[in-house]
Amino acid sequence: MNQNNYTPIFCVWEITLKCNMNCLHCGSRAGRAREHELSLDEAFLVADQLIALGCKQISFIGGEVFLYDGWEKIVRKLTDNNVTANIITNGFLFGDKQVEEVKYSRIANVAISIDGMEENHNRIRNNSKSFSQVKKTIDRLNAENIPIGVNTTLLDSNISDLEPLYTFLIENNVKIWQLQLANPMGNLKNSKELPISLENIKKLPAFIKQKRDENKINVYTGDNIGYYGENERYIRGMIGKINYWSGCQAGLMAVGIDSVGNIKGCESLYDEKFIEGNLRQESLHDIWHKDGNFSYNRNFDTSLLSGKCKQCDMGAYCRAGCRGACFFTKGRFYENAYCIYNE
Repeated sequence: MNQNNYTPIFCVWEITLKCNMNCLHCGSRAGRAREHELSLDEAFLVADQLIALGCKQISFIGGEVFLYDGWEKIVRKLTDNNVTANIITNGFLFGDKQVEEVKYSRIANVAISIDGMEENHNRIRNNSKSFSQVKKTIDRLNAENIPIGVNTTLLDSNISDLEPLYTFLIENNVKIWQLQLANPMGNLKNSKELPISLENIKKLPAFIKQKRDENKINVYTGDNIGYYGENERYIRGMIGKINYWSGCQAGLMAVGIDSVGNIKGCESLYDEKFIEGNLRQESLHDIWHKDGNFSYNRNFDTSLLSGKCKQCDMGAYCRAGCRGACFFTKGRFYENAYCIYNE
């Protein structure tokens, strides 16, 4: 095995698939826990391996993180070793127990998924009480001085909520807001719910830039929005810093871990063909450095581009954008249906 120079700086770890909701756009079809999910002892060993490989940032996702007993102990192991961690939650379950867990874990923030104002959010989340519970969670987090972030997944049906949601978040002391597109995978794959249209996608970079210019909340885009339009340098990363999209980082600087120990370049790549190995059979080090793994990005060449991406003069830099967006919209790795230059 040849040692490569890649380092998994960023990790997304699906700690459990167990969930208390059934969201219309859930890419993992979360609900019940998978059989034989990683035990707490196994998860500690995974944390050790992430630290040894040089991971610096990690997001814990589900399912619902709070439904995994001992999640805070795993996170504390990482934060005690200078790994910045956060969790992404639906915000439905948050009481005294969760407050103590969050404080113990020393996470950087709690990121809540909010997919619009009350009517749209509840419809997408398939729960008539979801928005009111989220508001209670936000109030409790603010009372405890726990930093709050929000993730919003966009469809055609909720994009009209962006402006009022922006106001709601500012009024509720939310510091970070990420906008991302729903890929047609999981529950959304066979749903009557429509993914976002190209017409609406084209509006997003200008909206994000405008809100960043107002400097009231750090709003930025997920990896499947862009690329290289007139506002590209204003929509990524922290406010005040110029950032350009530099290609999908799955398997280059990013790694995904699912609840049974499967390793992928990114947890948005919800298909078995992206699994590079399993932590119960191999170490993370060996999977990460194995020749041939993550080849869709490690062996990228502009000759692989297809469709309009093949003719694009930014192809060498954009690399067809988010690999998951390519695969789940076009069925190919190197042609992006979400690009603003598509017609």
